Amino acid sequence: MDGIGPRALRLANWTMRHLEDFHKPLREQTKSEIARTIGNSLLVSIPMIFLCPFINPTRGDVRNGWRYDPVPYRYYGRAKTSRNPKDDTVRPIDSMHGHVATDMELLDSTRSQFAIPATSAAEKTPRSARERTERILLPQRLCWMDTEPLLKKVDGIQFKNYQSTNVEEWMRRERKHCPEYLFVAYRSAHFNLRTAEDKQLLHEIARHATTQAGLTCYWISENCLTTATESRNQKALDVWRMSDVVRGAKALVVALANDEEGGSESGEEDDELVYRLLTSWAQSIWTFPELLISKGKSLTWYLPRFEEEEEGSEVEVYEVPSSYACGNIAKNQFAARCLETSRDRYQVRRLIDHYLGSLKLSDLELTSVALECFSARRAGRQHLPGDYSYALMGLLGQRPQVHPSDSAFLAFARLSLENYNNRLFERMLCLLPGEGQMWHDTADQYGARLFDIEPSIQVAGIGVYSAEAAEEDDMLRCDYENEFFYRAGDSTVHLVRAPTPPQAQKNLATLSPRVRPPWVAARHATAAPAVSRGSESSSDSTTEKKKQPPGILHDLAPPTHDDLTSSDVVILDGCHAAMVHWGGFQSISFVQYDSFRRKVAQFVVRLNIVALIAGLAMCAAKGIAGATAFGVLFILYFCGVLFASPYLVRAIYGGKFWPTQPWLFGFEGYMPVDEIETKIWGARMGRLSWNFYASSPLAHHRLEEDCEYLVPEDPCLDARTRRLVEKAKDAMPGDMRVFTLVDTYSMTVTLFQARRPPEVLLVCGSEGGMQRAIGCSFEWTSQTFFKETVLRLETRVLERMDRIRRVRLGIRRIEKPTVRVGSDAAHFGTV
Repeated sequence: MDGIGPRALRLANWTMRHLEDFHKPLREQTKSEIARTIGNSLLVSIPMIFLCPFINPTRGDVRNGWRYDPVPYRYYGRAKTSRNPKDDTVRPIDSMHGHVATDMELLDSTRSQFAIPATSAAEKTPRSARERTERILLPQRLCWMDTEPLLKKVDGIQFKNYQSTNVEEWMRRERKHCPEYLFVAYRSAHFNLRTAEDKQLLHEIARHATTQAGLTCYWISENCLTTATESRNQKALDVWRMSDVVRGAKALVVALANDEEGGSESGEEDDELVYRLLTSWAQSIWTFPELLISKGKSLTWYLPRFEEEEEGSEVEVYEVPSSYACGNIAKNQFAARCLETSRDRYQVRRLIDHYLGSLKLSDLELTSVALECFSARRAGRQHLPGDYSYALMGLLGQRPQVHPSDSAFLAFARLSLENYNNRLFERMLCLLPGEGQMWHDTADQYGARLFDIEPSIQVAGIGVYSAEAAEEDDMLRCDYENEFFYRAGDSTVHLVRAPTPPQAQKNLATLSPRVRPPWVAARHATAAPAVSRGSESSSDSTTEKKKQPPGILHDLAPPTHDDLTSSDVVILDGCHAAMVHWGGFQSISFVQYDSFRRKVAQFVVRLNIVALIAGLAMCAAKGIAGATAFGVLFILYFCGVLFASPYLVRAIYGGKFWPTQPWLFGFEGYMPVDEIETKIWGARMGRLSWNFYASSPLAHHRLEEDCEYLVPEDPCLDARTRRLVEKAKDAMPGDMRVFTLVDTYSMTVTLFQARRPPEVLLVCGSEGGMQRAIGCSFEWTSQTFFKETVLRLETRVLERMDRIRRVRLGIRRIEKPTVRVGSDAAHFGTV
């Protein structure tokens, strides 16, 4: 960075460069320092003769009415999902008659497009024009105790195949209301649902628990999901609305089974076995909500026991359990006994206490704590990238419709748009995550909590809409529904792959890989076995694995819950914004009140050349009495002023600045604050300083005068920051680098880390008496700002910033491969 200070001031500053403190009194300076200052002053005396007459302390032009440079940006793109549903609608035109639909016709068409077929008016809550997955008030199917099972032989052993009954048909036939039912929870890691043996075992446990509860029917996901023949649209929705079934049940029991051969026989105590199985059950994202929202303050479990078989006996009928171990565990003790990590125990206990009513969480805390707890669970086999967020949907009041193409981030963003959570998503955008931190982690490098942040912006939409992506998303949703729960003729649940419609296959083939989501274009061809909710694997138990037609969903390699993609963007509105200049320092305009001392010094220095000319003229004059003596006096006066000019020039350019032209200057690397001030104003005047508060995680302070005052210090006085600065000198593309930001309005300097230099600061909220500003780089090909860092600015900077129109903000910039020039080794970073 080149210096732009006045030449006269830089020259005057050079004469005293050996002094650590320019304001050090003369009586405190050593003889060597005084001698060196005199020698330097003599050296610069000749240039000062030509510079002093042109001294002008006022420099720079007023820009933008004493405001920061605005951001010349306007985004007209359409979001994939908008906060206001009207923004997502288009006005259809009848191509035959040229008729433009009215607003009421458009609203009716929107409602009918989003409507879900209902089998009974009493089973659905009212719908709105939004694209939502509404609650169900009754289960679609139940297993009755008096229903006779079908008998089935496999390898010479006879098994019972239990059936479920459609609730609406039962109510119509029996002319009764739906009875109370028992919800049977399980995890398929404990039951091999590929075998008829474990399927019957699961139902035997369920029937025994139903009898013990004094009920006549039970609900179990293995057999009670809507079939494809009943409602094609309903079958997939039942998976995401199972929480409604749990809430409607009279009680919930957990069916357990030893998932390891010889578990208890190997010396494992029954209590240890039960706690281990309950730990496994609570680690699934699909079963975890059942723990929270089930009725009662305790959880009931059943574990089957078998008698040892006699040697030589031939078994022709499946052996039912001889007895069942049953027990209760208090929900408020579940976290302490059955969870693995202390952090997970603490957060899960908070959720349990909330649903038990003993310690209520706010809307903000409930969603953030639930997100952390669900992110700590395991999904087994992941159906969709947004599975974690969709599993969380059961705890919330409003539920958006499932979009198979949504990433985990976009799925959670849509949940936030639909539900009131005290602007959780806006607060999360203001957080500064650590290196390698996942997007769903709400930890902040500044140590702030979500409720400490007060957002000043609003998320107007998420994602980016395109016709090709919308068409592909519809095809994926159709294929996703085709691949969900089907029911065979024997009334047992298993999954088959429905062939993708020919037209959909043709449309998909015509789509360019460029317009496909990254996880869609990744893989094709081979299919993997499909699985049910709450299970890692499920298929027909008695038949061999069938060859299934090709489809779309399971041919894909979706990103995990922790991954972010290039489509993970949000549309922000209401940001204050300012440009950061990286091309070098500029002359800064300022207002300064003239003092008598500076006026006299400026008058003396400017007119000093007149004294020289007058003295030379008098010495040259002959015949005038006393002219030579006066000429010598003028020359001596000139030499005295010239010798003192370094001090006089510093006095002229000194003094306090009042309003200054706001600029944001940035450069890569570290520079001492005195050197920065010298390059901008030509001398160290003590105007610039490191920020008094934590403007970045690298900020460093010390306490003075009995810990009453906070004084900023050079960040590089800290050994860790020094190592970071040294390491950043050899940073490769994509690595963390060190940058410095200079704010000429607040007269502060900030040292921070980022992968790319932020070209724009977007102020999005406040926290701890400071403004949270997102430092963003810009990708011009997609008109997207990408979040690089978060800085804390003084609140008064807002009065000098302009608001920007809607902004498309990306959460993470996808790294692109680069190759080192002149080297055979390939490196990966950003381009």
